[in-house]
Amino acid sequence: MRELENNFKELAKSESLSQSYLFFGESEGKFVFAQSLANFLETGDFVEPENFLNEILTVVADEKGSIGIDEIKNLKYFLWQKPAVSPKRVVIVRDAQALTADAQNAALKILEEPPEHGLIIFISKTVDDLLPTLCSRLQKIYFPGTVGLEMKKTKRAKTEIAENETDEFFRDSIEVLMKDPIKNSAKLKEILQRMVLVKRFNTNKKLQLRSLE
Repeated sequence: MRELENNFKELAKSESLSQSYLFFGESEGKFVFAQSLANFLETGDFVEPENFLNEILTVVADEKGSIGIDEIKNLKYFLWQKPAVSPKRVVIVRDAQALTADAQNAALKILEEPPEHGLIIFISKTVDDLLPTLCSRLQKIYFPGTVGLEMKKTKRAKTEIAENETDEFFRDSIEVLMKDPIKNSAKLKEILQRMVLVKRFNTNKKLQLRSLE
C-alpha cells in the first residue's frame, strides 16, 4: 500500500484529489487509510490519527444498521462549512452498504454540486453496495485482501506506466508469474481480479497499478 499512500500524498500536495471516492474491497484497512488521508491533510502525517481532527466527520450505521437521510443532511452541513486547519473537510461514510435508497439519492445531489473544499469517501466491500447512479459519480479505489504483489518483469516504476499500457503491463506480469503457477497462485488470482475491476468498472487505472507492491 506504500505506493498508493505516496500517490495520494502527491494528489493532495498538488491539489488534485477528486471530491468523492469509493474505497472498496476485502481489505480491513480501507477505513484506516481514509482516516490517515484526512490526518495527512490536517497535520501532514499519513498515519491513523491518535488525536481529534477538526476537519473530519465519520458517518456510521445506527443501531438499526442503516444510514438515513438525516445523516446525509448533517453531512451536507458539515461539508459546506469552510475548513480552518485543513484544505479539505473530509467525510468518511464508513458503512456505505447501510445507506438507504433515499440517503443515497440525497448524497447524489451533493455530489452533483460538491463544495470545492469538501471530500467524501464511501467505504464498502463491493461497488454493488451502492446505487449505480451514485456509484458512477465516485472515483473507485480497490483495496485487496492481501498486498505485497511483486512485479519483477518490468524495470520501470509503476508511476511511469501510461493508461494505454495497462493491458501490456498485465500480460507481462502474468507471463512472469506463470513460470511457477503453483507458487504464484495467490498473486495470479490477485492480478486477474485487478484486470476484471479495471475493465468492468470506472476504476483509476494508474492508482490500481501503483497499489500493486
